[in-house]
Amino acid sequence: MSNYYLIVDQGGHNTRALVFNAAGEAVADARCDVATQCPADGFVEQDPAEMVTSLRTVCDGIARQLGNDVSKIVSAALVTQRSSLVCWDKTSGEALTPVLSWQDVRAEDSQELAALEAEELTITTGLRPSPHYGASKIRWCLDNVPEVQQALLEERLVCGPMACFLLYHLNGGQQLAVDPANASRTLLWNIRLGDWDSKLLEHFGIPAQVLPPLKPSLSDYGELDIGEIKVPIQLLNGDQCAAFYGRGGMQEGTVYINAGTGAFIATPWPEDKFPPSNLLKTLVLDDGNTRSFVAEGTVNGAGSALDWAAKQLQLNGLGELDNWCQSEMSPPLFLNGVGGLGAPFWRSQFRSEFIGGVSAASRMVAVLESIVFLLKINLDLLHSGDTELTHIVLGGGVGSSSYFCQKLSSLSGLPVFRPKEVELTSRGAAYLLAGQPEGWHQQRGQKFEPRSDRGLEERYRHWRTAIAERIDDDGLFRS
Repeated sequence: MSNYYLIVDQGGHNTRALVFNAAGEAVADARCDVATQCPADGFVEQDPAEMVTSLRTVCDGIARQLGNDVSKIVSAALVTQRSSLVCWDKTSGEALTPVLSWQDVRAEDSQELAALEAEELTITTGLRPSPHYGASKIRWCLDNVPEVQQALLEERLVCGPMACFLLYHLNGGQQLAVDPANASRTLLWNIRLGDWDSKLLEHFGIPAQVLPPLKPSLSDYGELDIGEIKVPIQLLNGDQCAAFYGRGGMQEGTVYINAGTGAFIATPWPEDKFPPSNLLKTLVLDDGNTRSFVAEGTVNGAGSALDWAAKQLQLNGLGELDNWCQSEMSPPLFLNGVGGLGAPFWRSQFRSEFIGGVSAASRMVAVLESIVFLLKINLDLLHSGDTELTHIVLGGGVGSSSYFCQKLSSLSGLPVFRPKEVELTSRGAAYLLAGQPEGWHQQRGQKFEPRSDRGLEERYRHWRTAIAERIDDDGLFRS
């Protein structure tokens, strides 16, 4: 009997469950859309109850699809948005706040955040000071939400990554725990010690007892019910971390890009080295014995930028995007600050702006190219390290655009491989559950080779100049 592996993937737009067989082939797929609310400037929220319901909905969908074959599922994983956060009552399981999305920057004026020394913080956490991470959001909740304050007084409060909250509901309250990859995105996790950092907790005024206990990524996380059986949950991880394993073990020289709501670009990195300036050092897996790291850059506005632009331009979806790319040969420029300007600039309040262009089609192409341009800047920084980069593996919904893939290849000068299954997160989690078998990477897909595109290169040069002028700093573009 072939073993099956169940992956529950909670992303920004939907919750998805997939089942893979031992050969890495998807045999069942269920999804449930989840909504996002923006009740105020800088506030990006999701409904915790809706999130929990979506978990059950997709698991029920898988059970219906598989029928008796549901008994073949031998283990399960939960992968989630990394920097999203929620405060909740550990006695009742009830959420005390909305889910504060990783895109939420309500605490950008945090005095504690402003007082951090960036270089020292990077050495401690691998990250940079940012309101996207959890620490300043936890502080905001402690200061502004009466239910959170009361739960703290009564020792009922848990504050932490959304992964911990969803796990608690998925396993029926059997365990309260979180993995290192999700914990690291709180800005409170010490990358050297592999534990919560007492100095950072004191700095933000966060009691250590409100944070969940830590366990390795691959560990016993209780059981979930699906159909008539119980399945052990043996992996808890961040969505982007799992995506790096979508074609099997991470390979030196390979650049991994997962372009969904945001776009995340990374390459394997030694544990004892720090990446080039303005990039992050990210733990992607702790199996209890070894820890694996990447150097990572983030583009906050990828799919979210396309959605934002489509709404601004009153378009009904993105189905014509590749047709627009074909017809718009000289699109305008777009300075992409949707969700804040991420690596390597780190400007949370950067204002988005079109430079030129009138038609909706041309502006949508400009948004797509802005994602390519931001990835190119991060690629150049990764190139500045000691590792020779040989090719790109691309996943995520934005990667379904063939023009996006070709533009990325042409501008970077690197071949781009787009697997047939572009949702690399679930496949990577299944690979880890299956024991990291050899041959998992043998996956069909499409390869895009670099082509000469002088127009694209010229627009990139103009775009770099415009960005440098807006942030009054061209140092990042100097060779």
